Amino acid sequence: MTFQIDSVKSSEVHKLRDISITTFRTTFENGGYSEEDFNQYFNEAYDIDTLLKELDNKHSFTYFFREDGEVTGYFKLNILDAQTEAMGEEYLEIQRIYFLPHAQGGGRGKYIIDFAESKAKELNKTKIWLGVWEYNEPALKFYTKHGLKVIGRHEFQTGEVVDSDLVMEKIL
Repeated sequence: MTFQIDSVKSSEVHKLRDISITTFRTTFENGGYSEEDFNQYFNEAYDIDTLLKELDNKHSFTYFFREDGEVTGYFKLNILDAQTEAMGEEYLEIQRIYFLPHAQGGGRGKYIIDFAESKAKELNKTKIWLGVWEYNEPALKFYTKHGLKVIGRHEFQTGEVVDSDLVMEKIL
């Protein structure tokens, strides 16, 4: 099996929207959100125009994760003013890492963390950070295993539901 990471092109925005909605719903379907909450979030975060603006932002980098040519996941990295929190110019944010259910595990996440760390170094960043839902135990264990530490909290809104995310960082 071959893994490949490719920058998402504007012409692939519909594919990005589809995998974003599918993977978010799968990840959080047991989180107590109503269909209205999901739809409100999808209409805000995964609107085609919103995604196109993100793809055009020079401080934001969105990638597809492909296996044998098939898109099985995606992730997004942000620097400077594209970060979802004002963490500072020494940081690179990993805003999203999502995989289709059949593509979770098997070293894929480590591949992305390694890629993010390399990108951070390439951009002269000394720290990476991300927010993770406080009840996502598998993700928390994964990030901790890869050297990220909890440094705080921030709010994440899905529709009308406001959750607490843990903010984690790693000094490179």
